[in-house]
Formats: sequence, structure tokens, C-alpha cells
Amino acid sequence: MTEIRVGVIGCGGIASSTHAPNYLKVPGVTLVACADVDLSRAKAFAKRFNIPSYYQDYREMLDRESLDAVSVCTPNRFHKDPAVAAMKAGAHVLVEKPMAATLSDAVEMWRISKETGRVLIVGFQSRFNPSVVTLRDIVSSGELGSVYYARALHLRRWGIPSSPTFIDVDLSGGGALADIGCYAVDTAMYVLGFPEPETVVGVTYTKFGRNPEYAGVGCWGSKWRVEDFKVEDMAVGFVKFENGLSMIIETSWASYIGKPAVFNVVLLGDRGGAQMEPLEVYRGMTLEEYRRLSYGPLNLVAKPVSSFPRLDVYYLRIARFVESVKLGKPLFSPADEGVKVQAIIDAIYRSAKLGREVEVQKPWKS
Repeated sequence: MTEIRVGVIGCGGIASSTHAPNYLKVPGVTLVACADVDLSRAKAFAKRFNIPSYYQDYREMLDRESLDAVSVCTPNRFHKDPAVAAMKAGAHVLVEKPMAATLSDAVEMWRISKETGRVLIVGFQSRFNPSVVTLRDIVSSGELGSVYYARALHLRRWGIPSSPTFIDVDLSGGGALADIGCYAVDTAMYVLGFPEPETVVGVTYTKFGRNPEYAGVGCWGSKWRVEDFKVEDMAVGFVKFENGLSMIIETSWASYIGKPAVFNVVLLGDRGGAQMEPLEVYRGMTLEEYRRLSYGPLNLVAKPVSSFPRLDVYYLRIARFVESVKLGKPLFSPADEGVKVQAIIDAIYRSAKLGREVEVQKPWKS
């Protein structure tokens, strides 16, 4: 495969800021077409990135263009249909996170990927974060022993997106949990080696989005109408796994915290603990070590790496996707893992709605 012909479906902000510019940096890749339901936006996108063809209907694009790969950058609710159509047309697919708005949509996408033999990757660029990769290596090495408890956090002090594609549940499928909580779930599951979830208790809150005072102030330069805010701005989940592990997930668009944002995974094992940001490992302490504390400080904190190189994770996800297309196999964040992440998100929402613990649906076992 000498040239990778790429199409983009959905020409909004994420396509403009992270997909198209990075495709242009990868040797052997050509952006040949784009599509958006707003034809004027597709036209502007094509002009900006020097793309020869643009369409209003992605199905017409798939029929007319011979594409090797497609980025799906539509609102969450509309991930499934273009991804399925692209794979059936013979293209490999990189779909923006979360994988879909519902578990059933994610499962259908995964099924079509298997049937067509096309690569389907969920765009979790956080997989390339050096702290994430190193923490995963620490866990898999057994240095922490048996990890029995985890916390996965993605919190913002003030970061409510006002676009309908985020706050209208009919477009987004959910609020803070679907938007940024998916990163917390995916990162923790990746670090832990994707253990089998069993049950979930979930709670959701809308404390800011439907408050006229906050809506009137707006966020990132944009205000919203309270009546348009139809999703949660915070979600909490408690997940129990087959191996005895338990995990708390916390995510919010707005919360009274001391930092602008917190993105972290905290782990407790029977031989040590660790956290992702900053990356630290906490050693176990024997009785003899405890006695030594009376004679002076004991360093129980290890910093595995003094500093990490600065990486462009958005470029890396595009470059690795292109490599996956060439090899015909996913090199990161494959669809089956995306389904498992979606299953946990789905269970948190179901539990919150029902007000009780629920079992995690596991279509990968059926």
C-alpha cells in the first residue's frame, strides 16, 4: 500500500484541530475527501486543508471515493452508522471517543469490524501518555502485587461545553461521563489489563448546568440555555470486578476543586501503591522499616522517571492508526476494548437511572 487515501466524516472542531492537520504530517497519506451534514462547513474544511472533494452525505463520499481509511468525527450519537458504512465500503476506521452513544451501537460497530476484517480503533490518545504507559508496565511487572483498589478521576473545576453536541442527550448520549469520564474508564482499564467487570453502582448529578446563574456566565466564551442542558455535569461509579478488584470513577465538568483539572489513576496493591499524575510508586513497609522511622525519615516514595519527554499524543494516534491500516491490525485501543469501556459507562448510567446496583452487560462473552 503505497498511498493511504483518507476521508473525514464530520468536519467540526475535533476534525479541524487534531485529525486533518496530523494526517497531513504523516508521509504517504493523502486527504482526498470530507463530508459533513452542513455542506458549507465541509466546503470550508476542504478549502482549509486542500482536500479535492467534499460532500454533504458521507454515503455518497464512500460510494464515489476509493478510501483506505476514514476518521469519524461526528457527534457521539452518530458514530455507528458512518463507521459501519465505511467498514462495509472497505475502509479502516478511527472513531472519536467515546466509541458510541450506547452499548448496543458499540457492539454493532465491533461486529461489523470482525465481519469485514476492517480495523476499528477508538481514538483514546491518552494511551500514548508516558505516565499511562509506564504505570501499565509497573502493574504488569507485579511490583504492586495484587491490585485490589483503584480510583479513576477526570475532574474539571470549570469546563462545561455549551455546544448542543455535548449538552443535548439526543446528540451526545450523555454528559461529563460520556465526554471526559470515558478517558478515566479507558485509562484505568488499560493500566489494569482490562479485568472483567461484574457490577456497578452509579450516581449522576446536574448541579451547575441547570443553574441559571452559571448558564448566564457561560464557559469558554459561550453561554447556554438552562432548558437545553439535558445531561449530567458529574458522575460517580463504583465498579466491582471478577478478580476482587474494586474501582471508583469520578468525573465532572464543574466542581469546587483546587486545580483547574485533575486526570489521575490511583492504585492500591498488597505490595505497593501508585498514582499516574505525578507518577509515583509507594513501597510496602515492613515491621522493621516501621521501627526505623523513629530514627529518621524513611523514603517510601519512588519516582520511576524524573521527567518524561513532551509528546504530541494527537499526532501519535493518527500516525499509529495509519500504521494499523498498513498492517491490517489495530496497534492501540482496538474495538473490543472500546466495547468494554462502553459497557462500564452504560452500567453507570443504568444504575443511576434505576437507583440500584446493576450487572455489567458483557457482549464479548456471548
